[in-house]
Amino acid sequence: MRWIQLLLLLPLITACQTVPTELKNLEWRHMVGSNADKIWVTEVLFYRQGKLVDASTNGASSRVDAESLSERDYRWLITAGRRDVHPAPDRVEVEWISFHDKKRYRISLVLPAELESMIAQPYRIKVRDEWLEVRRDNIGLGMTTGGYVEAFLTNAKVKPDILLARGIAKEVTDDPDEKRFPLSSQFANRWADFDANYSKAYQHYPVPSGMAWAPIMDAYRAAQPKTDTNPVQQ
Repeated sequence: MRWIQLLLLLPLITACQTVPTELKNLEWRHMVGSNADKIWVTEVLFYRQGKLVDASTNGASSRVDAESLSERDYRWLITAGRRDVHPAPDRVEVEWISFHDKKRYRISLVLPAELESMIAQPYRIKVRDEWLEVRRDNIGLGMTTGGYVEAFLTNAKVKPDILLARGIAKEVTDDPDEKRFPLSSQFANRWADFDANYSKAYQHYPVPSGMAWAPIMDAYRAAQPKTDTNPVQQ
């Protein structure tokens, strides 16, 4: 049923290819991931002025292993996602399933009004012996235990990352499909494998939850090298 609902989104995305002339099309991507959990991302929906401008389903994404848990290495690892040319969004809705919490979460985050100019801004970055113009063109979505989620603007060459929004997602308890097929049955084998691999590590090295993540992730951003020192005049 969920896959049928996702297929129904495709005409909406196609319709969004024709956008109001006042909206500027930019090439940007979004990627999803975690820092101490394995997640199953069911929906990512980006909106601009109430119109759907991008949507994806990304499946499984994992950032958990015994070594990172023991070292408390909680950096976001964002992987799966998509890239396209479309207007910069002003809101994003994310739904995912946490293997650690055994819950489905959903949240809507308001993004900064100036996000378009933030994505469009190029920086002159030296990579080895070559100078390049590089933009922060990747909207990262990090999700972790307790429903904590961050949206941040990032690029591997342009640092630091810029926090766009954060919040605590609500657990989804009214999904009609799950009244017939509970998450525990849908993900029984995946969760069993996850617990077999990581439950002991979590017991030895318990992870933060909810808004306790906020200062930890702020510290990671503050420690990033600063390379955005040469903005290119547009």
